[in-house]
This record gives sequence, structure tokens and C-alpha cells, in this order.
Amino acid sequence: MTDALALDGLLRRALLAYNSRALHAGAEAGVHAAAFLTEVTTDLLALRDASDDPVPREFLAEAYRCLTMAAENPLGQSCREREDLVDIACHGLAHALLAGPKGRASEEEVHHLLAEQWTASLLAWSQIVPARLDTASPPCVCGALGTRPVLVHTEES
Repeated sequence: MTDALALDGLLRRALLAYNSRALHAGAEAGVHAAAFLTEVTTDLLALRDASDDPVPREFLAEAYRCLTMAAENPLGQSCREREDLVDIACHGLAHALLAGPKGRASEEEVHHLLAEQWTASLLAWSQIVPARLDTASPPCVCGALGTRPVLVHTEES
């Protein structure tokens, strides 16, 4: 049996990495985001190895493969691919979490679960990136707004 609480925590952490847009961060924030993803991957491996349910185990293996490849992508390169891999991993984790006696969840159920756990970018960023790194990182080479947005103060504010 797969530990549902641990699996839910892994899904939450993977979604934070995805929702925070930290996968596009550079410099020290990017290094921290990669380390965070590696920690999630390490915890996922332990959960996968402990699982004896074949259906969740299949999804956990796919999520592990995707997160491993995402964590190994060099910073500043293939960030969209890294983001896609984490998205696929999140879907796999959601499938594993929802897999029950019938074996598999529908795509609609998976999308509903993922939508319920969505976190706004700034909030997700603050939950995975230490405050000392809470500044704008260098622009992402892909052009995505992947760095933490910086509030610009004008004389009117």
C-alpha cells in the first residue's frame, strides 16, 4: 500500500516547484530550486521503493523519471523542458494518489485535484525559496517570467 499522506506531500512540493516558476530562476535562486527538486526526487524514490501497489508504483516510477531528468537539466538551459517534466511528474503523482480499488483515476479527476492544489506564484515561491534569495534573479534565457516578480515602488505608492 502506498502512503497517501507522504504521496500528497510529494505532490504538494512538486506543485510548489512548478507553480512558483522557480524552474526558470537563475543564479543562487536557480541552484536552490534545483536542490529542492532533487530533495523531492529523493523522497519520491523512497516512497516508490516502499510501494507494493502496482498501479501507483507505475505512476511513481514515471514521476521519478521525469523529476530526475528535470533536476539534472543545466540551469539556464531547457527550462521549458524542465517545467514540462515537472508537470508530467505532478500528473503522475496525482494519478498515483487517486488510484484506488478501481485502479486508475480519470484525467478529469486528476485535473480537478491539481487545480485544487494550485498555489499563486509568489506564495509558492515564498514557500520554497529562502527569504535571503527573495530578489529578482537574472532573466531566464527562454524569456519566461520565471523569476520572482519584484514590486516596483513609485513615488505615488
